[in-house]
Amino acid sequence: MKTLTRTILLLFPLFFFQSSFAQSPGRLYNFEEIGWTINLPYEFKMIDSVENERKMNRGKKHIEDANGIIAEISDTKTLISATKNTYNYFNATLTPFNPATDGDFRKVEKTVRDLMYKTIVQRMPDATIDSSTTTILLDGLAFAKFGITVSIKDKFTIHMLLLTKLYRGYDFGISYLYLDEETKSQIEGMLSRSQFAK
Repeated sequence: MKTLTRTILLLFPLFFFQSSFAQSPGRLYNFEEIGWTINLPYEFKMIDSVENERKMNRGKKHIEDANGIIAEISDTKTLISATKNTYNYFNATLTPFNPATDGDFRKVEKTVRDLMYKTIVQRMPDATIDSSTTTILLDGLAFAKFGITVSIKDKFTIHMLLLTKLYRGYDFGISYLYLDEETKSQIEGMLSRSQFAK
């Protein structure tokens, strides 16, 4: 299921807190496929493509094992993948999506949310887990926003967010994970200032 890519990309930082970094050539990134420009905060370092693929494959296995499915991620393109202080994470992906052959996008979004929740519950049975669904605007474009908060024995809390939109023929997914309010402000500020060519 190619729709599981966002789930995989969101979940793998939760289970693998190791990173390999590549040099970042600049802070401003422009993605022509969707006309999106974003300014990555200085504290975030790009994850190199080899490490990103390795982690995606491990995350894929967790999803498959928890849900008894086979996930297809070969059509997915990672636009950007970055981390701050190892534990805070930001990622954006594109997967071609045609409603005529791939189905109703809203139903696919719900399936992804359900799989994410089920996988986290199975992988972290001692954690307290809460979720929410809402809508957010980025440069005037509405994205579905799904959040999961995982509290682990009152020691620390992980916040995972997934933004999704069917846009220009793509399942456009933005996922991020943060442990502190400063990082939340950085990521959400970066997203709110990002721009789309219209």
